[in-house]
Amino acid sequence: MKRIGVDTGGTFTDSVLWDEEEGLVASGKVSSNRADPSRAVVASVDKLGEAGEADVRYLIHGTTVATNATLERTGPRIGMICTAGFRDVLEIARLTRPPEQIYDLRANPPPSLIRRRDRLEVVERLDHRGGIVTPLDESSVVEAARVLSRRGIGSVAVCLLHSYLNSAHERSVRDILAREMPGALISISSEVLPEFREFERSSTTALNAYLAPIVGGYLRRVQEAIAEWSPHTLLWVMQSNGGVASAERTAQLPVTLLLSGPSGGVVAGRYLIDQAGLDNGITIDMGGTSFDVCLLPNKDMPMTHERYVMDMPVKVPSVDILTIGAGGGSMGWVDAAGQFRVGPQSAGATPGPACYGRGGEEPTVTDANLVLGVLGTEQKLGGEVALDLDLAHRACERLGRKLGMDAWEVAWGIRRIVNAAMAGATRAVSVGRGYDPRDFSLIAFGGAGPMHAVDIAAELEIPKILVPAVPGCLSALGLVVSDVTHDYVVTHLAPVADKLEADLDRLFEDLVSGAHAELKEEGIEPGRRELFRAVDMRYAGEQSSVSVPVEGAGVGWLAATTKAFHAMHERLYGFSVPDEPVEVVNVRLRAVGRLHRGDRASAGKLAGSPRAEPTATRKVGFGGTKADRLVVPVYARAALLPGTHLVGPAIVEQSDSTLLIPPGKGVRADAYSNLLVQAGAP
Repeated sequence: MKRIGVDTGGTFTDSVLWDEEEGLVASGKVSSNRADPSRAVVASVDKLGEAGEADVRYLIHGTTVATNATLERTGPRIGMICTAGFRDVLEIARLTRPPEQIYDLRANPPPSLIRRRDRLEVVERLDHRGGIVTPLDESSVVEAARVLSRRGIGSVAVCLLHSYLNSAHERSVRDILAREMPGALISISSEVLPEFREFERSSTTALNAYLAPIVGGYLRRVQEAIAEWSPHTLLWVMQSNGGVASAERTAQLPVTLLLSGPSGGVVAGRYLIDQAGLDNGITIDMGGTSFDVCLLPNKDMPMTHERYVMDMPVKVPSVDILTIGAGGGSMGWVDAAGQFRVGPQSAGATPGPACYGRGGEEPTVTDANLVLGVLGTEQKLGGEVALDLDLAHRACERLGRKLGMDAWEVAWGIRRIVNAAMAGATRAVSVGRGYDPRDFSLIAFGGAGPMHAVDIAAELEIPKILVPAVPGCLSALGLVVSDVTHDYVVTHLAPVADKLEADLDRLFEDLVSGAHAELKEEGIEPGRRELFRAVDMRYAGEQSSVSVPVEGAGVGWLAATTKAFHAMHERLYGFSVPDEPVEVVNVRLRAVGRLHRGDRASAGKLAGSPRAEPTATRKVGFGGTKADRLVVPVYARAALLPGTHLVGPAIVEQSDSTLLIPPGKGVRADAYSNLLVQAGAP
């Protein structure tokens, strides 16, 4: 049985074909189609060739459609139904400003996703325990529905006060809207985020309603294309939490897709760390537009339950990834103060870097690497994009005239600046969180990641780098080795006391029952289901909480979890107060359905030290002047059989990426065709 992973990025769409018996079979890369990303999905599947067989059971997709729609704000007009008197929650927010606007006297608050005139109030009220204070006036809901319908609004967010404790009014509103607005998409907060904090629940539900028509339409197009190609293949979608879900569930909860693509890379990184026998890893994914970095201590995938997107809080579980605007398409430019900058603006796939010959004029990181000789003109990027050295050189010259530099100095400057930015992001997720990067290995992937990995590792004294067999398609590989994952949460504010454990057990029982029902509906047999419990806890009087895993299910688990909370608080914040009263805030359940994937077959046995012969040589820059160039042998990645050793300087090329090995570094191919780079002879 086979499965296909397709990851759509800002510049390229990557695909892999995975066989449960053989492991990785094939990979491919095509240019992304910003106007209609579903076309690139079909093109990437076609490029795999062998994937046309009838035994492809799953196509698992990672997409940036939700992210792009959120950032660009080009989606449809939507409406909101809220409790009378709470129409302006989205704009009042928390009465705080982003750090960069604290001293800006002319700063404007970020625009709301929903116009004020489209946020309509209905008569109802629940108290803080979920009790009914004012019954729902159904006539006010009917009137609101008719107003929204006359305005042509087809997607509505429903967020009533305290509905996370009692969803009856929201469900009634949904029924009325469905009757009065046939075909409308309705998102109710008690299903999107049944958790306290009114503003965050409102903003998350509003974003879900905003994305619903966009993501739903996109997934329908992808499903139709798949049905024409292979009627028996099921579409699954990668979520922000590092697990996959059915297309139908994803269409109902599109807000879970904001980190769809980057999460796949982290899942694959953890898989490779385990395979290589490493304990700690830092994944870096440098694509055409962005740089994503994630810390994996003890192979654990860190999660966060709240992120800010365009200054808007989104409370959904997601892999804790730090993203900056640093990719192969990041452009060099000069700011108003005359300072040399790189990114976050990206040339994307169209027009792309100047060397693509598609009309781009600004020098990018890719252009800089071509001028420096890190990239060559002999091999097409991604197997399909020819690189023009003359165009890259001229782009660097144009920027150089503003800076008083020649083309070489501009190219070297672009490379140094982007390396510094990426090293800073890597430092933030390691040193900034109390971890020593010298205890970690760097997992470098993305089309541009291996070109910069050694410089990043050197800056942070990271001793070992792992470059996977398909670095440019690793996020797609992460899709096919992922599992079905659903997260559930219920708010239960209460001080830790003797009787609380029984109350929490009842809440967990309800969540477990719902999780089993959903996994059964998705075809996951009981033997492949795993459930993980957690409790959000805080000291009395604190605002923020810490999510603590629950170990064991016997009597007394709450006391053990409270003890673990003190230890976790100490590690995260540098102190704990064991004598202070502790509160439970939320209970969480993660349901995982293990998809049988077999094991990735090794490429071959480590027999001796096979010798690889270079296919060419070229001059590569290792400094700020042309005098710093060295003649470097170029090797084809396919020629590096398991057990092969190389000593830098060297370049290893393949269709989806290029690895730069500077002097003083060695590389060895392991049994799975991963390349391990470290100081000295390998």
